[in-house]
Amino acid sequence: MSDQPSPSLRDLLLGRLAASALTPAAQQLAAGLLPEARPRSTGRSGPLYLRSISAAGWRGIGPAVTLDLEPRPGLTIVTGRNGSGKSSFAEAAEMVLTGDNFRWQDRTQIWKQGWRNLHHPTAPQVSVALGPDGGGDPLTVRRSWHGDGLEDSRTVLHRPDGPEQDPREIIDAEDLSLYRPFLSYSELGAMINGRMSALHDALAQILGLDLLGDADREARARSKKLTDTVSGAGDLIRAVTAELSESDDPRAAEAVAALGGRLPDLDRLRGLLKVQAAADGGELARLRRLADLEGPDPRAVEGAVARLREAAATAEDARSGTAEDALQLIELLERAQDHRRRHPGSADCPVCGAGGRLDEDWSARAREQADRLRREAAEAQGARTGLEAAARAVRDLVRPVPGRLQDDAPPLARLWDEWAACRDVTDPRELADRIERVAAALADACRRQGEEAADRIAEQDGRWQPLALRLAECLRAAEAAEAARPLVKQIREVRAWLKEATDELREERLRPFADQSQGIWKLLCERSSVSLGSIALAGTANARKVMLDASVDTVDAPAFGVMSQGELHSLALSLFLPRATHADSPFGFLVIDDPVQSMDPEKVEGLARVLHFCSLRRQVVVFTHDTRLHAAVRRLRAPATVLHVTRRTGSVVRVTRTDDPVSVALDEVRAVAGDRDMPQDVAERVLPRMCRGALEAAYLEPARRRLRADGHGHDEVEARVAGAYALTGLAALAFYDAGMAPAEVLAAVARDHGPWARTLIEWCDADADRVPAPSGDPADLVRDTERLVGEVRGRRR
Repeated sequence: MSDQPSPSLRDLLLGRLAASALTPAAQQLAAGLLPEARPRSTGRSGPLYLRSISAAGWRGIGPAVTLDLEPRPGLTIVTGRNGSGKSSFAEAAEMVLTGDNFRWQDRTQIWKQGWRNLHHPTAPQVSVALGPDGGGDPLTVRRSWHGDGLEDSRTVLHRPDGPEQDPREIIDAEDLSLYRPFLSYSELGAMINGRMSALHDALAQILGLDLLGDADREARARSKKLTDTVSGAGDLIRAVTAELSESDDPRAAEAVAALGGRLPDLDRLRGLLKVQAAADGGELARLRRLADLEGPDPRAVEGAVARLREAAATAEDARSGTAEDALQLIELLERAQDHRRRHPGSADCPVCGAGGRLDEDWSARAREQADRLRREAAEAQGARTGLEAAARAVRDLVRPVPGRLQDDAPPLARLWDEWAACRDVTDPRELADRIERVAAALADACRRQGEEAADRIAEQDGRWQPLALRLAECLRAAEAAEAARPLVKQIREVRAWLKEATDELREERLRPFADQSQGIWKLLCERSSVSLGSIALAGTANARKVMLDASVDTVDAPAFGVMSQGELHSLALSLFLPRATHADSPFGFLVIDDPVQSMDPEKVEGLARVLHFCSLRRQVVVFTHDTRLHAAVRRLRAPATVLHVTRRTGSVVRVTRTDDPVSVALDEVRAVAGDRDMPQDVAERVLPRMCRGALEAAYLEPARRRLRADGHGHDEVEARVAGAYALTGLAALAFYDAGMAPAEVLAAVARDHGPWARTLIEWCDADADRVPAPSGDPADLVRDTERLVGEVRGRRR
């Protein structure tokens, strides 16, 4: 697969859409169906590699133990007999990152028993340390249990000198599902024996085709909604037509005619409902106005009339004329008093001429009389004011004839005119009598008129209004169906275009995936009579599946029916590896548990080649009890780190590094140097090459690490180390300057390790016939090689 991420599917489809034969409206509809790619932010850069897997109290592991790993591409084989605890490491890594183990999925509760180690009483805990290639701060994801149940756990992520985080902030759960980097033996079988729709969906999602599936589902949902709108309108029209047919109203017959035919006559329906609305605005509206008409309030009239009569009686007693006479007499007395004050020496009356009348006694009597007259005048004035207010209150109850009665109900209008004329009556007693009589008659007439109008409204509504409402509902549904019909056609065209685009893109994007699967299959089953042909995604909805073509001795055959168990597992690996090693995967590692079972020796040899191929770009950690895989890797001379897991009493698990390229090379050097039966001339020709191999293996690890830390890609790293034919070139890549001349590198080696190291490298790099061997016997040569290997490996740490 390419190292470049897949291009934007949306942009690709929009380009195809513009060049399609769809109408502009259909293109706009299709563009709206295409969702944006789902962004995923992981808060890190570069792939993550495994630094270590740790466990305590988990499965077959008792006291805490750690499986240390090199966080870079390469192959690590973890060996150990069944029951040694090696698979517990693989399951611990899977559990801490995914929260589950595949071997337990869809199983009964009994399969989950035994997850807690029987020999370790403390709380179980598993963790993985992750980090980018070439160094960087590690990330530790730890899951610990605080209860007896498997679900009673908590997972946190730790950064150096940082607070705890939710692992989902760094490791996306969708990525874990999509590019799942774990594969167990039980999962190998499930990939083939399980639901093919799940494999179909996983491959479609990796290829970016799930967006097309989302778009088609949305188009299908819209199409169903539009189709339901059209069919629902038809169902409603048929039902309403049946209801209208049972009515003898002439408007119902007209409505039935408008609803008939292939499509309803919407304009005719609108006109019919508009006429009905006009009719409702005529006679029915008049009846509604009469039904809502309110006459005089009898209680208000009764109270106002009573107050008017009481005020009239009070005014009659006070008599407004007495008040005028009193006021004039008061004025006369006050003028006489004023005359007396101006003529203090005379008591004669200036009016009648009588003498001595306007004396002090008269003045006192005049003042008393004026005060009494003022009181009488005030009482008379108050009675008159009260009468005027009571009369005004009565007149205020009278309203003019309502405008809506001008042309309606003439008898009622005449009675209302009489009621309005009451405002012109001036005599209080006559006003009270007339308004009392007319109000009672008008209120009774309004009540009877309203009841009659309400009865006539109920009669008309009961016969037609429900049908009119149903007809209006029918019109709305028919209008919606009319708008939906062209959209149904558009959505059908869009779905056809989407299907064609899906088929083309599926074939185009699946081809490199299928090619890689076929390449892996050929390596795994090189001498098998079964050949793996094309791989295709087929079907939709519940019929989704992965189509696998196979042939036996060039004769086509169903893949699953002709493959052995080992071939089925090889097929599962062929499908798993392209998915797990996809360029978009954020995981730089693969954890494969027990893939060798059911494989014959030739397939194990092929597996070793496949794992070596994958390890050039990925960190591959394989757990197996089968020694054939390790042997096959050694035969291929493929670089691999071998870790051995042993388990002692009490679930005490120990991890030791038993075999690596350097150790293998040194073992072979020791074996040749110690072989007394080997001719000396042969040993002198073989030993330089073997010592050189050990030193090459020792220098390769720091050289690769340094080049990766400098930012070189894997392909470039391998090309650089492959181009360093001499040990001096490897040493320069590992610790010095790649541009240094061999003599400069040798001088640096002598400075860092001593002259003996320089002599050893010169002898290993040169032809044994031209350069004399270092002094001493072969044992001394082996010790020098071991010494330099140890110093080189110690230096890289």
